[in-house]
Amino acid sequence: MGYPVGFAAALGYLLYIPAGRSHLTHVWAQDGARFLVDALAQPFGRNLVTPYAGYLHLVPRLSAQLVALMPLPLASIGLAVTAAVLRAAVAVLVFAASRGHIRSWWIRLGLASAVVLLPAGNAETLNNLANLHWFLLYGAFWALLWRPMGRWQNAVTALVLLLAAASEPLVLGLAPIAAARTLLPLWRDRLPTIGFGVGAAAQMAALVGADRLANSAQPFDPWQGTLAGLMRVPLVTLSGPDPVPSLYQRFGFVPALVALAGAVAMAGVAIVRGRPVGRFVGIAGLVACGSLTAIELIVNWSPALEVDQPGVVVLGQRYSIAPCLFLLTAMAAGLDALPDRGYLQAAVRLTVPAVIGAAIVGQLLLGSGQLTGPSWRQAVNDATRQCADGRPAVSIRHNPPGWFFGLACARLVVIHRGG
Repeated sequence: MGYPVGFAAALGYLLYIPAGRSHLTHVWAQDGARFLVDALAQPFGRNLVTPYAGYLHLVPRLSAQLVALMPLPLASIGLAVTAAVLRAAVAVLVFAASRGHIRSWWIRLGLASAVVLLPAGNAETLNNLANLHWFLLYGAFWALLWRPMGRWQNAVTALVLLLAAASEPLVLGLAPIAAARTLLPLWRDRLPTIGFGVGAAAQMAALVGADRLANSAQPFDPWQGTLAGLMRVPLVTLSGPDPVPSLYQRFGFVPALVALAGAVAMAGVAIVRGRPVGRFVGIAGLVACGSLTAIELIVNWSPALEVDQPGVVVLGQRYSIAPCLFLLTAMAAGLDALPDRGYLQAAVRLTVPAVIGAAIVGQLLLGSGQLTGPSWRQAVNDATRQCADGRPAVSIRHNPPGWFFGLACARLVVIHRGG
């Protein structure tokens, strides 16, 4: 009973908060201009294997294919609900899969809740398919660590890993864990590795054959990149992205350094005092956090990501999601390794969720991340009227400003009716 209730609560939160409601009426960036339009215009098989930005996006493309079956004015609802359902499912997976590595159920609940509540994940990336791959990466990590007893659970885990690897190339960094599963004695324990291998092979084939345009001609600046990572991960993990500009203006890098020191100290408890599985989770969380932060900033570097740019971390908040989740994982392993008794231990266990909880409440009060401007339904209706005026093709515009996709009027008439 607990899992369905948790799933429903996660789904309701993602769709009901102010920014979540705005996604039910608006469409975001690649969800419309890439995945939905390709689902409408391309054959099913070709669409699924078409790379975008240099790699495969199997889960977003499959999801868009389902949404494309709906009447076009309802596509915003279909896209938002589908993305929220998948993210809530990742949260449930994390709770179930972390059981063998985190003893405390409430710490496991906190980790699972972070998938849904993390402030860095509830602005730019909320309820859209284009950024779902950050959460799939985190889910894949826990899926590879999970050893469920039932064959059907291992089969589901294998499917999750196949979809994750074929949707996010950074999942390939988990290959050593997948390979280690081949040493397990039971056949069912190896099914997830097979799923991972199939998805990884498809992703690598796409990576070899596809081109990726650089975000900027300016080379990566190691010093600025280090400062950007410091602000975007440890501080954003604890405070959320919204307070960072004012904290930076008033105190410089001090809050970020304090956050980093606290997070590393918390993870250090797991490394020093934890059980072997807890020690592994603590180390893996820190390594994944640091590696992902470096990779994401180097690959996507542009001058707009420098810390002295307006807003500090407002642009490119999506690059914080996976590193923040892995840093929280390392901290959770430390919390789990603390002795059960003692005033200091109790204070630490209360302080961490209290700080993160305050960031969540602050984001809700600010209502950040809401999509504004003309609704998706209005944009579709405007395009339909233009077709009625005799135009052969139209552009359907959506958020953020400047994003649109073109569609032939003959095709628009059919899909507008749900045909």
